[in-house]
Amino acid sequence: MIVTLMLVVAVGVIWIVAQGSAVDAPSQARARVAPTPTPRALSFTHPTPKPDAAAAPTATEGIVLTATEAPAEAPKATMTPEPLQVSGDAATANMAIMRADSRADFAALASGSWSTSDDMLVIAGANATSEPWLKVASVPSPDFAIEAEMRVTMVLDSVCDQSFGVVGGSPGASQVYGGGILFPCSGDGDEARLTNVSDWEDGYNADVALSENRFDPGEDWHTYRLELRGNRLRLIIDGVGIVTGKLDTPIDPGATDAEAGLWSQGVGLEVRRIAVYPLPAG
Repeated sequence: MIVTLMLVVAVGVIWIVAQGSAVDAPSQARARVAPTPTPRALSFTHPTPKPDAAAAPTATEGIVLTATEAPAEAPKATMTPEPLQVSGDAATANMAIMRADSRADFAALASGSWSTSDDMLVIAGANATSEPWLKVASVPSPDFAIEAEMRVTMVLDSVCDQSFGVVGGSPGASQVYGGGILFPCSGDGDEARLTNVSDWEDGYNADVALSENRFDPGEDWHTYRLELRGNRLRLIIDGVGIVTGKLDTPIDPGATDAEAGLWSQGVGLEVRRIAVYPLPAG
């Protein structure tokens, strides 16, 4: 009986302890709440990149443009040069044998393929066949200079060895010489030449060259001046001596048929001034 009573008491104690543990478990579970995390400070700004030390201008230098950024230079206007002063002796500078610089002057000279347009003497240059030089003046003495301000407007493509220039001499003595430009077939470069143009029928390109030098006329205005003095010849372009030569036999100083002129074969030209001046005997 006593044993039974002790068993009953032990069972009761165990039951009471079990009930107490069951009541405390939810309380403990509720006490284990996850801690709130510390908020992060979020930043939406972008980091400023560090400037390139090599490219950054200093305060005193200002902004420096590179070669590719620099504004292009304004184009320079190309002006038509004023007529050059006569390059001969000062005493003869104002003693022109003839001067032409107007439509009326040129109309009196024009013949053959030469005509007038816009106060200029012009030739189209469409003819590859040689023509006699255009006589612009008779000269009392074979010591003289002829000047012409001219520019090339076209070069005939169907042929080569096209040429143009100024001439002077004595046709009766077969001593007429030209100073001008040849556009050679070789394409090696345009040539300034002094030639014997007495036999023009073979073409000015076939004339024997007395002297030559490189010169590109382009499409600009140039003053071409041929000087004949005794046995000396000189071609001056824009006041600069380009070609000089000597004759084996000088033109007879007593020749009465000396004349000055222009020629063109396969070259279009505009001429705005022509003048012929006497020179002291060579």
